[in-house]
Amino acid sequence: MLIIPQTRLKPWRFQFTTSFFLFMLALWSGLTVAAGVVVGRHADYWITKADNQVMLVKMTRLAQEMDQARRILDQATATDRQLRGLLTMARDRDPIDAATGVGGPSLSDRLSLNRMPSGGAAAVRQADWHREISRLRRDAERRLASFQEIAWHVGNQKSLRNATPSLWPTDGQLTSLFGYRFSPMRRDDDETGEFHPGLDIANNPDTLIYATADGTVRFSGWSHGYGNMVVIDHGYGLSTLYGHTSKALVKTGARVSKGQVIGYMGTTGRSTGAHLHYEVWRQGKAVDPMSFLKVRGAGEFLGAVPREPKARS
Repeated sequence: MLIIPQTRLKPWRFQFTTSFFLFMLALWSGLTVAAGVVVGRHADYWITKADNQVMLVKMTRLAQEMDQARRILDQATATDRQLRGLLTMARDRDPIDAATGVGGPSLSDRLSLNRMPSGGAAAVRQADWHREISRLRRDAERRLASFQEIAWHVGNQKSLRNATPSLWPTDGQLTSLFGYRFSPMRRDDDETGEFHPGLDIANNPDTLIYATADGTVRFSGWSHGYGNMVVIDHGYGLSTLYGHTSKALVKTGARVSKGQVIGYMGTTGRSTGAHLHYEVWRQGKAVDPMSFLKVRGAGEFLGAVPREPKARS
């Protein structure tokens, strides 16, 4: 081998055998391959390490979001219990507490950076993630079912309130209460009593009569002693009767709302003057309408308090 420099220096001459040249070529190739393997291994290590750091940050962020979701679910649980307390619903049958245990560290505690080993994200078991995610999903489904139960309870209570005959059916003066009384259709010297199954409220003819609760008109027409009569079924085993009307404004099968005008006061049927005979029935039995109505002033009660009839010999 002859090396001739571009300067005035003397040429360099080297002599070696073919075997030595092949040995040096093989040595150079081996060193090159070994260096490539070493560099490749280090590159894979640093790339893997960088990927682990990125994965660790992502998993820590996910752990924080899951812990925040758990705190929100705990707030929903507290709100659920408060609502059940306000609505007098059963609080000893919580749908989550009844199905799972309580206590212990959260997933965020287990996966926080200061608790993780130096191995990073590889030290976290996937089973923990799947277990926590499944538990959050089950708890959320149970809490949703609990809120749906509360919504059903509120709706049912609202429906029951609207179906409860709590309004006064008309304006006027109470002339007869629920219970035994002396018959107004008999002679004054006759002490024969009769059971009065409702209230009599007197006023001028054609005074408006109102439905005392939501319901469906089961009967509207003539009924002997009641005269023109309207019967409304309110559901929940409750119904109301409005007798002696001069005219009914609703027909059988009609749906009526609480406070809706259903007729006019009159004196049809067995009656001594313009008034409304009002009855409330529960489970097919007449009950005192005053138990559903707000008490009015004492000046609205006319006549003596009804007495028990004397037994006839």
